[in-house]
Amino acid sequence: MGASQMELSAVAFWVLSTIAVVSAIGVVFFRNIVYAVLSLISTLIAISGLFFNLGAELVGALQILIYAVAIVVFYVLVISTVPQYKGQAIDPKYTLLSLPFGFILFLELAYVSIYGLWASNKGIFSPDIFTKISNVKAVASLLFTKYLFPFEVASLILLVAMIGAILLGRKDIVEDEEGGQ
Repeated sequence: MGASQMELSAVAFWVLSTIAVVSAIGVVFFRNIVYAVLSLISTLIAISGLFFNLGAELVGALQILIYAVAIVVFYVLVISTVPQYKGQAIDPKYTLLSLPFGFILFLELAYVSIYGLWASNKGIFSPDIFTKISNVKAVASLLFTKYLFPFEVASLILLVAMIGAILLGRKDIVEDEEGGQ
């Protein structure tokens, strides 16, 4: 990698990380839920850009597809269908309640980030392996060999949650129909 390409990569990192941090602060401190969701979209897209900048194209694409599109569409759907939250600000007492938890979470993330700097070079894939295989193949080989059981458990949990959401939503509709007759 040339010096100019490395410099451009560093500039992209700092710009994207600044956007991600400022947007994440907006998610926490915006009082209007719609503004918080828009700030969340900005944060997720900036994080996706960071993944692309690091050469993890699969993770960057999944970040956009799963989080920036699917999850945010779900949040917007909930905000638009639940009338009590439409355009209202969050009660300030919850902000004071969440500050200690946010600080503890910040300390945990700082510890993991600092520890991760020393532990990151101990992965099973060395950088020369990625010249032979792609990111997708490396992720797939880990996901369907070493992490197959946790992957299947996560898919089972999501299936149960989806069935539970359908049953809860259906129960409300049935009760509404019976109450109207």
